[in-house]
Amino acid sequence: MADEHTNDIFTEAGFSKFQLFYVEAMMNDSSFPCLNRVRPLFERMSLDEFITLTEKVINVDDYDLSQQFFYFLILFRDMKNIQEYMNSERFTIGILERFIIFTFVYCNLHDNTAENIMDEVLFFISRERLFELTLKSKYIQNDKLLLFVILSRFDVPLLDKYFLQVRNVTELINYFLKLPEDVLRGVISRNYHLFKYILLLMSESESTQQVSAEFFEKYKKDINLFSRLNDMIRKYRETTDYEKERSLPFNSRDMSRISLIVSMVKEMSDPVKAVEYFDGEHIFIDEMEKKIVLSAVTDPMMKNIFSKYDSNHGK
Repeated sequence: MADEHTNDIFTEAGFSKFQLFYVEAMMNDSSFPCLNRVRPLFERMSLDEFITLTEKVINVDDYDLSQQFFYFLILFRDMKNIQEYMNSERFTIGILERFIIFTFVYCNLHDNTAENIMDEVLFFISRERLFELTLKSKYIQNDKLLLFVILSRFDVPLLDKYFLQVRNVTELINYFLKLPEDVLRGVISRNYHLFKYILLLMSESESTQQVSAEFFEKYKKDINLFSRLNDMIRKYRETTDYEKERSLPFNSRDMSRISLIVSMVKEMSDPVKAVEYFDGEHIFIDEMEKKIVLSAVTDPMMKNIFSKYDSNHGK
């Protein structure tokens, strides 16, 4: 029995239909071209169909068409199947790089920061794919700010793997030292492990030893703060039974534990970034817990919600 495809965009006729949607959109000068007709195509698309469509769009060598296709991918980034397909090895690094370039150009026109773009638009790109990009994408290698934002998404094993393969460490450190203070502190708050790695490399590099002494002095408070927070996180993990807590509904969980998280978040100057930092450290049991902690540190009406448990932190 011949294979049947779930939708005809896989075929030449289907690809022509996609082109027709695009032409119609341009003629109508619409910012949301035919979404009601295009969305179902992407929702029902199989991996084979997605890769075939992607290759057709790229190979037809039509700049405007490829940009429109990437625009659709941004619009439909919350679709689980599209996330899975774009993290597939069959969606090549070259095409992924082109998509990221388009995303940054498009989002920068709307005054989005590199951090916001990675967190809100490209959040679904897996660490493994990001790692490939740091080594193979010339665009990312040359855009050091974007590179640092991506590195801030890495855990310790992936950071080890990256720094074992990167060649010009001195250039990377020198760029890091030239980052604006708010950006540099953002890197520190997003991933203290990355920051510690850079500090270690700075201390080992003869060319940056003098600068590193000044750097240590300038950011002493930040270094001490995150050092203390990481000690708190380590102790928190040692005393938390994740499996037990995860099996319980929120109201039955250890409120002293959640109160401790709130206290740790309050140690940081930016509570929203702090919550994201702790989320990256896998501190929260689930999304609900994360949202409640965020409310406790940002909503004045909820600031004392865990106050009665504060005295238990040292126990």
